[in-house]
Amino acid sequence: MKIGISINEVLRDTLSQMDYTYSKYISGEESKITKDEITSFNLEDHFTFESKKDLNRFLYDEASLEIFGHADQMIENLMTKFNMFLVDIEEEEEHTIELVSREYLKSIPSTLFFLSKLGCRAANIRFVKQYEEEWGDVDVLITANPIALKNKPSDKISVKINAPYNSDCQGDFELDSILDFIKDEALRTKILNTKITTQEQL
Repeated sequence: MKIGISINEVLRDTLSQMDYTYSKYISGEESKITKDEITSFNLEDHFTFESKKDLNRFLYDEASLEIFGHADQMIENLMTKFNMFLVDIEEEEEHTIELVSREYLKSIPSTLFFLSKLGCRAANIRFVKQYEEEWGDVDVLITANPIALKNKPSDKISVKINAPYNSDCQGDFELDSILDFIKDEALRTKILNTKITTQEQL
């Protein structure tokens, strides 16, 4: 089975770093937004830009390295635990892991820098242009992304990482952190052994 893992908001705390960088370069004052208050996946609802084009320029050109490269892990020492998990998966030889992320322009090398600085040992990394494309050919997708969750193919399994901005989305399984998937072998076995039945099969 092929397991896809979104980088943003599963491994990388992108939103907190976006908030910090915006406060530093755009607003000029300390942020008054807490991460729990980011309840919309549309960043224009929380950060003021003249246009969507200006937002994208800031994200993917002007401040890409600081936002995507210098972001923290979602949880302290998460990458160490994730690397140990990768070793276990490789030894079992039953599943493969693929990191997936929607990236554009300078956020691609910035994301590679983020993974490199933390010593990420994932062998498979796939960048896409649209959130829906995160599914690709994976059987299971672990993500916090509401667009990916809402576009789940009927024959695949979604594992939703809970966040304020995806509360209106459902996943086949819902976790508070990828650590639950990494550390709880019984839960992981349950997820990976789930069979999705379509209406045509009933």
